[in-house]
Amino acid sequence: MSWTHRERVLAALNHEETDRVPIDLGGSYATSIVIDAYEALKQHLNLTHETAVLSRMYQLAYPDDSILEYFDVDTRPINPGAYQGGHVKTVDELTYIDHLGVTLKRTTGTQDKHFLAKDGPFWGGKLSRDRIDSFDWPDPDNPGITAGVTEQVARHKAAGDYCLVLNVPGQIIHSGYTMRGMEDFLKDFYKNPEVVCYLMDRLTDYCVRATENMIEAAGPENIDIIFFGEDLGTQDGCMFDPEGIYARYIKPRHERVIQSAKALTGGLSLFHCCGSAYHFIDHLVDIGVNALNPVQVTAKNMEPERLKSEFGERMAFWGGFNTQQILPYGTVEEVTAEAHRVIDIFGKGGGYVLNSVHNIQSEVPPENIVAMFQAGLNHPFKQAT
Repeated sequence: MSWTHRERVLAALNHEETDRVPIDLGGSYATSIVIDAYEALKQHLNLTHETAVLSRMYQLAYPDDSILEYFDVDTRPINPGAYQGGHVKTVDELTYIDHLGVTLKRTTGTQDKHFLAKDGPFWGGKLSRDRIDSFDWPDPDNPGITAGVTEQVARHKAAGDYCLVLNVPGQIIHSGYTMRGMEDFLKDFYKNPEVVCYLMDRLTDYCVRATENMIEAAGPENIDIIFFGEDLGTQDGCMFDPEGIYARYIKPRHERVIQSAKALTGGLSLFHCCGSAYHFIDHLVDIGVNALNPVQVTAKNMEPERLKSEFGERMAFWGGFNTQQILPYGTVEEVTAEAHRVIDIFGKGGGYVLNSVHNIQSEVPPENIVAMFQAGLNHPFKQAT
Protein backbone atom coordinates (compact mmCIF):
# COMPACT_ATOMS: atom_id res chain seq x y z
CA MET A 1 0.00 0.00 0.00
CA SER A 2 1.20 3.48 -0.87
CA TRP A 3 0.30 5.92 1.90
CA THR A 4 -0.61 9.57 1.42
CA HIS A 5 0.34 12.05 4.12
CA ARG A 6 -3.28 12.45 5.16
CA GLU A 7 -3.91 8.70 5.32
CA ARG A 8 -0.77 8.19 7.40
CA VAL A 9 -1.72 10.68 10.12
CA LEU A 10 -5.38 9.68 10.33
CA ALA A 11 -4.51 5.98 10.47
CA ALA A 12 -2.02 6.60 13.27
CA LEU A 13 -4.59 8.56 15.27
CA ASN A 14 -7.00 5.67 14.76
CA HIS A 15 -4.36 3.35 16.28
CA GLU A 16 -3.29 1.67 13.08
CA GLU A 17 0.37 1.02 12.28
CA THR A 18 1.48 2.72 9.08
CA ASP A 19 4.43 2.48 6.69
CA ARG A 20 6.39 4.97 8.80
CA VAL A 21 5.71 7.21 11.76
CA PRO A 22 3.84 10.40 10.76
CA ILE A 23 5.85 13.61 11.15
CA ASP A 24 4.65 17.08 12.11
CA LEU A 25 6.47 20.38 11.96
CA GLY A 26 4.50 23.62 11.97
CA GLY A 27 1.08 22.00 11.89
CA SER A 28 0.10 23.99 14.97
CA TYR A 29 1.20 26.85 17.19
CA ALA A 30 2.76 24.35 19.61
CA THR A 31 4.59 22.14 17.10
CA SER A 32 6.69 24.63 15.20
CA ILE A 33 10.09 26.28 15.68
CA VAL A 34 11.22 29.64 17.05
CA ILE A 35 12.68 32.11 14.58
CA ASP A 36 16.30 31.93 15.83
CA ALA A 37 16.37 28.14 15.57
CA TYR A 38 14.72 28.34 12.16
CA GLU A 39 17.37 30.72 10.85
CA ALA A 40 20.10 28.33 12.02
CA LEU A 41 18.29 25.41 10.36
CA LYS A 42 18.00 27.34 7.09
CA GLN A 43 21.73 28.06 7.14
CA HIS A 44 22.50 24.42 7.90
CA LEU A 45 20.40 23.28 4.93
CA ASN A 46 21.74 26.03 2.64
CA LEU A 47 18.32 27.62 2.23
CA THR A 48 17.92 31.35 1.68
CA HIS A 49 14.17 31.99 1.59
CA GLU A 50 12.69 34.82 3.67
CA THR A 51 11.37 33.70 7.04
CA ALA A 52 7.62 34.14 7.52
CA VAL A 53 6.34 34.76 11.06
CA LEU A 54 3.74 32.31 12.38
CA SER A 55 3.32 33.86 15.83
CA ARG A 56 4.55 37.21 17.10
CA MET A 57 3.77 36.31 20.70
CA TYR A 58 5.83 33.12 20.69
CA GLN A 59 8.35 34.31 18.08
CA LEU A 60 7.62 31.35 15.80
CA ALA A 61 8.60 30.84 12.20
CA TYR A 62 6.18 29.52 9.58
CA PRO A 63 8.15 26.63 8.07
CA ASP A 64 8.64 27.01 4.35
CA ASP A 65 7.53 24.28 1.97
CA SER A 66 11.18 23.57 1.12
CA ILE A 67 11.83 22.50 4.73
CA LEU A 68 8.54 20.62 5.08
CA GLU A 69 9.33 18.67 1.92
CA TYR A 70 12.90 18.01 3.08
CA PHE A 71 11.56 16.24 6.18
CA ASP A 72 8.57 14.78 4.31
CA VAL A 73 6.24 16.39 6.86
CA ASP A 74 2.69 15.00 6.77
CA THR A 75 0.77 17.98 8.16
CA ARG A 76 -0.14 21.43 6.95
CA PRO A 77 -1.77 24.17 9.11
CA ILE A 78 -4.94 26.15 8.60
CA ASN A 79 -4.26 29.28 10.64
CA PRO A 80 -6.54 32.18 11.54
CA GLY A 81 -5.69 35.59 10.17
CA ALA A 82 -4.89 38.63 12.29
CA TYR A 83 -7.73 40.35 14.09
CA GLN A 84 -8.48 43.70 12.45
CA GLY A 85 -8.99 46.83 14.53
CA GLY A 86 -10.49 46.78 18.00
CA HIS A 87 -7.96 46.86 20.82
CA VAL A 88 -5.09 45.70 18.61
CA LYS A 89 -2.22 48.18 18.75
CA THR A 90 1.56 48.16 18.45
CA VAL A 91 3.04 50.31 21.23
CA ASP A 92 6.70 49.83 20.31
CA GLU A 93 8.90 47.02 19.01
CA LEU A 94 8.80 45.31 22.42
CA THR A 95 5.16 45.92 23.33
CA TYR A 96 1.75 45.39 21.76
CA ILE A 97 -1.90 45.07 22.78
CA ASP A 98 -3.91 42.11 21.50
CA HIS A 99 -7.56 41.78 20.51
CA LEU A 100 -8.53 41.02 24.13
CA GLY A 101 -7.02 44.26 25.39
CA VAL A 102 -4.04 42.46 26.96
CA THR A 103 -0.71 44.29 26.97
CA LEU A 104 2.15 41.97 26.04
CA LYS A 105 5.82 42.80 26.38
CA ARG A 106 8.78 40.90 24.99
CA THR A 107 11.42 39.50 27.31
CA THR A 108 14.93 40.87 26.83
CA GLY A 109 18.39 39.87 27.94
CA THR A 110 17.77 36.14 27.47
CA GLN A 111 17.51 33.70 24.57
CA ASP A 112 13.77 33.55 25.22
CA LYS A 113 12.15 36.33 23.19
CA HIS A 114 8.52 35.44 23.92
CA PHE A 115 5.96 38.10 24.74
CA LEU A 116 4.43 37.89 28.22
CA ALA A 117 1.21 39.45 29.55
CA LYS A 118 1.91 42.56 31.61
CA ASP A 119 -1.58 44.04 31.96
CA GLY A 120 -5.16 43.28 31.02
CA PRO A 121 -8.70 44.67 31.20
CA PHE A 122 -9.57 42.83 34.43
CA TRP A 123 -6.25 43.01 36.30
CA GLY A 124 -6.68 44.00 39.92
CA GLY A 125 -9.83 44.58 41.95
CA LYS A 126 -12.85 42.32 42.19
CA LEU A 127 -14.19 40.64 39.08
CA SER A 128 -17.91 41.16 38.46
CA ARG A 129 -20.45 40.48 35.72
CA ASP A 130 -20.90 44.22 35.20
CA ARG A 131 -17.16 44.65 34.75
CA ILE A 132 -17.08 41.82 32.22
CA ASP A 133 -20.14 43.08 30.33
CA SER A 134 -18.87 46.66 30.14
CA PHE A 135 -15.69 45.53 28.36
CA ASP A 136 -15.57 46.11 24.59
CA TRP A 137 -15.39 42.45 23.60
CA PRO A 138 -13.81 41.40 20.30
CA ASP A 139 -16.17 40.32 17.53
CA PRO A 140 -15.87 36.63 16.52
CA ASP A 141 -17.19 37.65 13.09
CA ASN A 142 -14.24 40.01 12.55
CA PRO A 143 -13.12 39.49 8.92
CA GLY A 144 -9.49 39.31 9.93
CA ILE A 145 -10.00 35.92 11.57
CA THR A 146 -10.93 34.19 8.31
CA ALA A 147 -8.67 36.27 6.05
CA GLY A 148 -6.58 33.92 3.92
CA VAL A 149 -8.14 30.71 5.25
CA THR A 150 -9.73 29.68 1.95
CA GLU A 151 -6.47 30.40 0.14
CA GLN A 152 -4.43 28.34 2.64
CA VAL A 153 -6.63 25.31 2.07
CA ALA A 154 -6.48 25.68 -1.72
CA ARG A 155 -2.68 25.96 -1.67
CA HIS A 156 -2.24 22.90 0.54
CA LYS A 157 -4.70 20.86 -1.50
CA ALA A 158 -2.91 21.76 -4.71
CA ALA A 159 0.44 20.71 -3.26
CA GLY A 160 -0.59 17.21 -2.16
CA ASP A 161 -2.83 15.09 0.03
CA TYR A 162 -1.66 16.48 3.36
CA CYS A 163 -3.35 16.21 6.74
CA LEU A 164 -4.85 19.64 7.38
CA VAL A 165 -4.83 20.92 10.96
CA LEU A 166 -7.24 23.71 11.92
CA ASN A 167 -5.78 25.93 14.63
CA VAL A 168 -8.73 27.08 16.75
CA PRO A 169 -8.67 30.91 17.10
CA GLY A 170 -9.12 31.23 20.84
CA GLN A 171 -8.54 29.77 24.28
CA ILE A 172 -10.38 29.71 27.60
CA ILE A 173 -7.94 29.44 30.50
CA HIS A 174 -5.02 31.17 28.80
CA SER A 175 -7.17 34.07 27.66
CA GLY A 176 -8.82 34.23 31.07
CA TYR A 177 -5.61 34.60 33.01
CA THR A 178 -4.04 37.08 30.60
CA MET A 179 -7.16 39.26 30.82
CA ARG A 180 -7.47 38.87 34.61
CA GLY A 181 -3.92 38.21 35.77
CA MET A 182 -2.81 34.71 36.73
CA GLU A 183 -2.96 35.07 40.51
CA ASP A 184 -6.41 36.63 40.64
CA PHE A 185 -7.75 34.27 37.97
CA LEU A 186 -6.74 31.24 40.04
CA LYS A 187 -8.11 32.77 43.26
CA ASP A 188 -11.44 33.46 41.55
CA PHE A 189 -12.13 29.74 41.19
CA TYR A 190 -12.34 29.56 44.99
CA LYS A 191 -13.54 33.04 45.96
CA ASN A 192 -15.71 34.00 42.99
CA PRO A 193 -16.47 30.87 40.92
CA GLU A 194 -19.76 32.05 39.40
CA VAL A 195 -18.18 35.15 37.90
CA VAL A 196 -15.00 33.45 36.65
CA CYS A 197 -17.26 30.90 34.95
CA TYR A 198 -19.13 33.78 33.33
CA LEU A 199 -15.81 35.12 32.04
CA MET A 200 -14.95 31.69 30.65
CA ASP A 201 -18.38 31.46 29.01
CA ARG A 202 -17.78 34.75 27.21
CA LEU A 203 -14.44 33.43 26.01
CA THR A 204 -16.00 30.12 24.99
CA ASP A 205 -18.70 31.93 23.02
CA TYR A 206 -16.02 33.83 21.13
CA CYS A 207 -13.93 30.73 20.51
CA VAL A 208 -16.82 28.62 19.24
CA ARG A 209 -18.19 31.30 16.90
CA ALA A 210 -14.77 32.26 15.52
CA THR A 211 -14.02 28.59 14.91
CA GLU A 212 -17.32 28.13 13.10
CA ASN A 213 -16.37 30.99 10.80
CA MET A 214 -12.98 29.45 10.10
CA ILE A 215 -14.58 26.10 9.35
CA GLU A 216 -17.00 27.71 6.92
CA ALA A 217 -14.15 29.52 5.15
CA ALA A 218 -12.01 26.40 4.99
CA GLY A 219 -14.79 24.03 3.99
CA PRO A 220 -15.76 21.51 6.69
CA GLU A 221 -14.78 18.58 4.48
CA ASN A 222 -11.20 19.86 4.30
CA ILE A 223 -10.47 19.78 8.03
CA ASP A 224 -8.84 16.61 9.33
CA ILE A 225 -7.58 17.69 12.76
CA ILE A 226 -8.86 20.34 15.17
CA PHE A 227 -6.04 21.73 17.29
CA PHE A 228 -7.13 23.28 20.59
CA GLY A 229 -5.99 23.24 24.17
CA GLU A 230 -4.22 24.97 27.01
CA ASP A 231 -1.95 24.05 29.85
CA LEU A 232 -3.41 22.18 32.82
CA GLY A 233 -0.20 20.85 34.34
CA THR A 234 3.18 21.95 35.66
CA GLN A 235 6.46 20.07 35.59
CA ASP A 236 5.62 18.37 38.88
CA GLY A 237 1.86 18.10 38.99
CA CYS A 238 -1.50 19.66 38.21
CA MET A 239 -2.29 23.35 37.83
CA PHE A 240 -5.95 22.62 38.65
CA ASP A 241 -7.54 19.91 40.78
CA PRO A 242 -8.53 17.37 38.09
CA GLU A 243 -11.66 16.10 39.86
CA GLY A 244 -12.64 19.46 41.33
CA ILE A 245 -11.86 22.73 39.58
CA TYR A 246 -11.17 21.17 36.19
CA ALA A 247 -14.06 18.70 36.09
CA ARG A 248 -16.60 21.13 37.48
CA TYR A 249 -15.71 24.44 35.88
CA ILE A 250 -13.27 24.08 32.98
CA LYS A 251 -14.07 20.73 31.39
CA PRO A 252 -17.60 21.69 30.19
CA ARG A 253 -16.17 24.71 28.34
CA HIS A 254 -13.44 22.62 26.73
CA GLU A 255 -16.01 20.04 25.73
CA ARG A 256 -18.18 22.67 24.05
CA VAL A 257 -15.30 23.94 21.91
CA ILE A 258 -14.16 20.46 20.91
CA GLN A 259 -17.53 18.91 20.27
CA SER A 260 -18.88 21.86 18.28
CA ALA A 261 -15.90 21.75 15.92
CA LYS A 262 -15.97 17.96 15.61
CA ALA A 263 -19.69 18.01 14.85
CA LEU A 264 -19.20 20.45 11.99
CA THR A 265 -16.19 18.76 10.43
CA GLY A 266 -16.02 15.12 11.45
CA GLY A 267 -12.36 15.83 12.19
CA LEU A 268 -10.28 14.40 15.01
CA SER A 269 -9.36 16.40 18.11
CA LEU A 270 -5.76 17.20 19.02
CA PHE A 271 -5.52 18.74 22.50
CA HIS A 272 -2.49 20.67 23.71
CA CYS A 273 -1.53 20.45 27.38
CA CYS A 274 2.03 21.03 28.59
CA GLY A 275 3.43 19.61 31.78
CA SER A 276 2.02 16.71 33.75
CA ALA A 277 -1.20 15.91 31.89
CA TYR A 278 -1.50 12.40 33.34
CA HIS A 279 -4.43 13.04 35.69
CA PHE A 280 -6.40 14.86 32.99
CA ILE A 281 -6.19 12.23 30.25
CA ASP A 282 -9.34 10.36 31.26
CA HIS A 283 -11.22 13.66 31.25
CA LEU A 284 -9.87 14.50 27.80
CA VAL A 285 -10.93 11.13 26.44
CA ASP A 286 -14.36 11.78 27.93
CA ILE A 287 -14.82 15.07 26.04
CA GLY A 288 -13.77 13.63 22.70
CA VAL A 289 -10.03 14.24 22.47
CA ASN A 290 -8.27 11.80 20.13
CA ALA A 291 -4.64 12.83 20.57
CA LEU A 292 -2.56 14.55 23.25
CA ASN A 293 0.19 17.09 22.56
CA PRO A 294 3.00 17.84 23.44
CA VAL A 295 3.49 14.77 25.73
CA GLN A 296 6.07 16.34 28.03
CA VAL A 297 7.93 13.14 28.86
CA THR A 298 10.16 14.71 31.53
CA ALA A 299 7.19 15.88 33.62
CA LYS A 300 5.79 13.87 36.54
CA ASN A 301 3.91 10.68 35.57
CA MET A 302 4.59 11.29 31.86
CA GLU A 303 6.96 8.40 31.12
CA PRO A 304 6.31 7.08 27.58
CA GLU A 305 5.96 3.46 28.71
CA ARG A 306 3.41 4.42 31.35
CA LEU A 307 1.31 6.55 29.01
CA LYS A 308 1.26 3.98 26.23
CA SER A 309 0.42 1.14 28.63
CA GLU A 310 -2.39 2.95 30.44
CA PHE A 311 -3.93 5.06 27.68
CA GLY A 312 -2.59 3.74 24.38
CA GLU A 313 -5.85 2.14 23.30
CA ARG A 314 -7.87 5.31 23.96
CA MET A 315 -5.46 8.17 23.31
CA ALA A 316 -2.91 8.85 20.59
CA PHE A 317 0.25 10.84 21.33
CA TRP A 318 1.65 13.73 19.30
CA GLY A 319 5.09 15.02 20.28
CA GLY A 320 6.98 13.22 23.01
CA PHE A 321 10.57 13.96 21.99
CA ASN A 322 12.53 15.28 24.99
CA THR A 323 13.23 18.98 24.43
CA GLN A 324 14.40 19.78 27.94
CA GLN A 325 17.53 17.68 27.71
CA ILE A 326 18.22 15.51 24.68
CA LEU A 327 17.17 17.63 21.71
CA PRO A 328 19.06 20.79 22.78
CA TYR A 329 22.03 19.23 24.55
CA GLY A 330 22.45 15.67 23.23
CA THR A 331 24.76 14.51 20.48
CA VAL A 332 23.40 13.59 17.06
CA GLU A 333 23.81 9.93 18.02
CA GLU A 334 21.87 10.43 21.27
CA VAL A 335 19.09 12.26 19.43
CA THR A 336 18.83 9.49 16.86
CA ALA A 337 18.71 6.80 19.54
CA GLU A 338 16.05 8.67 21.51
CA ALA A 339 13.89 9.15 18.42
CA HIS A 340 13.96 5.42 17.71
CA ARG A 341 13.17 4.71 21.36
CA VAL A 342 10.08 6.91 21.58
CA ILE A 343 8.81 5.70 18.20
CA ASP A 344 9.16 2.11 19.37
CA ILE A 345 7.15 2.86 22.51
CA PHE A 346 4.49 5.30 21.32
CA GLY A 347 4.22 3.98 17.77
CA LYS A 348 3.64 0.33 18.55
CA GLY A 349 0.32 -0.53 16.94
CA GLY A 350 -0.08 3.07 15.77
CA GLY A 351 -1.14 6.03 17.85
CA TYR A 352 1.87 8.32 17.45
CA VAL A 353 2.95 11.41 15.48
CA LEU A 354 6.61 12.42 15.81
CA ASN A 355 7.34 15.95 16.95
CA SER A 356 9.33 17.65 19.68
CA VAL A 357 7.83 18.49 23.06
CA HIS A 358 6.46 21.95 22.20
CA ASN A 359 8.13 24.36 19.76
CA ILE A 360 11.80 23.83 18.94
CA GLN A 361 13.73 26.47 20.87
CA SER A 362 16.73 28.60 19.96
CA GLU A 363 19.34 26.49 21.78
CA VAL A 364 18.59 23.39 19.68
CA PRO A 365 21.39 22.73 17.13
CA PRO A 366 20.15 22.28 13.56
CA GLU A 367 22.02 18.99 13.34
CA ASN A 368 19.81 17.61 16.11
CA ILE A 369 16.63 18.75 14.38
CA VAL A 370 17.71 16.93 11.25
CA ALA A 371 18.66 13.84 13.25
CA MET A 372 15.27 13.66 14.98
CA PHE A 373 13.23 13.83 11.80
CA GLN A 374 15.60 11.64 9.78
CA ALA A 375 15.29 8.97 12.46
CA GLY A 376 11.54 9.12 12.00
CA LEU A 377 11.85 8.70 8.26
CA ASN A 378 14.27 5.80 8.64
CA HIS A 379 12.66 4.00 11.56
CA PRO A 380 12.16 0.31 10.68
CA PHE A 381 8.37 0.06 10.89
CA LYS A 382 7.06 -3.12 9.39
CA GLN A 383 5.60 -2.54 5.94
CA ALA A 384 1.82 -2.29 6.27
CA THR A 385 -0.11 -4.37 3.76
